[in-house]
Amino acid sequence: MLDYSFGIAIFNEKNEWKKKRLLVSAIIINLGVLFFFKYFNFFVDSANHLANEFGLSVNLPILNILLPVGISFYTFHSLSYTIDIYHEKLEPTKDFVAYASFVCFFPQLVAGPISRARDMLPKLVTPRKIDGELMVQGVSQIILGFFKKMVIADSLAVFIDRIYGSLHVSSDLSILFAVIFYSFQIYCDFSGYTDIALGLGKVFGITLKVNFNRPYFSKNFSEFWEKWHISLSSWLRDYLYIPLGGNRKGAVRTYFNLFITMLLGGLWHGASWNFVIWGGLHGTYLIIQRLVKIKLPVFLAILLTFSLTTLTWIFFRSPTFHDSWYILQRIFTMESYEILLIFAFLKLVYLVIALLILEIFFYNHFERINAKAFIINIILIIHLLMFCTYSGNGFIYFQF
Repeated sequence: MLDYSFGIAIFNEKNEWKKKRLLVSAIIINLGVLFFFKYFNFFVDSANHLANEFGLSVNLPILNILLPVGISFYTFHSLSYTIDIYHEKLEPTKDFVAYASFVCFFPQLVAGPISRARDMLPKLVTPRKIDGELMVQGVSQIILGFFKKMVIADSLAVFIDRIYGSLHVSSDLSILFAVIFYSFQIYCDFSGYTDIALGLGKVFGITLKVNFNRPYFSKNFSEFWEKWHISLSSWLRDYLYIPLGGNRKGAVRTYFNLFITMLLGGLWHGASWNFVIWGGLHGTYLIIQRLVKIKLPVFLAILLTFSLTTLTWIFFRSPTFHDSWYILQRIFTMESYEILLIFAFLKLVYLVIALLILEIFFYNHFERINAKAFIINIILIIHLLMFCTYSGNGFIYFQF
């Protein structure tokens, strides 16, 4: 409600100083609410630890705060609304229901994609008709999303959770495979949710923007971030990287802007130093990519990008930095090679291969309404019936 009111006030204000003051107020309120709910305990806990390291007896209270559902996503929705109005890229709507529907559209509310008002509002205020072809595409995409989540991601989660929960008694090879499988788990978990959200949008006659575009086939990290969580990376580019100066103020400033953007992108994911390290590593990768220009064969470039991305996921998945460092030590020493439950392991390998076949040969099959797409849907449904893991695992990105 505040952002809706700020949008109208910013648009109507002709004095540039007052206009900027209104925008800054909107940003402070939005980020202040987000900071309190998501980061208050993190900074209090960090301050307590830092004080204790210096021998100070400080024990600031930790609050029992419940994180509101989807707060990171709808905060970015409403922030982009007021910022775009300030930059005259958008006129505020006088239809509060349309504005509230843009912020709270339920398929994308809890885990994205992060929409822009200038894309979504016209779709909400324009009368929609039932589109049978779009609905069929939507249902087909929803089936793909369930396959990615309930068959691949949740099956991989059983193995990964067991290894991460017993690192000290697991073999080095098991830990290595858990690390590799997690790359596929988080991709299928998150892109599976996105497919369900985009499919539901199509059922309602609303086409949302693509959020994943086969990121693990990227040849470098710039390409990876153009294909992974596209709505977040483009939001950070437009509302953080470019306002910081982008690449317009020399090489050193460009590297700084890249690093800060990725660092804050990591912190956006959660109140943990592991997320900060994850973002910092990706910022470092992007800087090295600009500094070291080596032309590798396509396959090796894809393999290198995937391998380094997989290493950073260790910090994303591990509960503590100590666990992350321990895993890195184990997979680079490789002294034990036992893999228990070989048949369960082979099932996971099969599912990953099935995903790769789907991504390489039948990518976006749901956009076509023909016999081939129908057969693929039947095969996916059969896999759901055969391999679905009814574990009740929530989507990974629900925590953000």
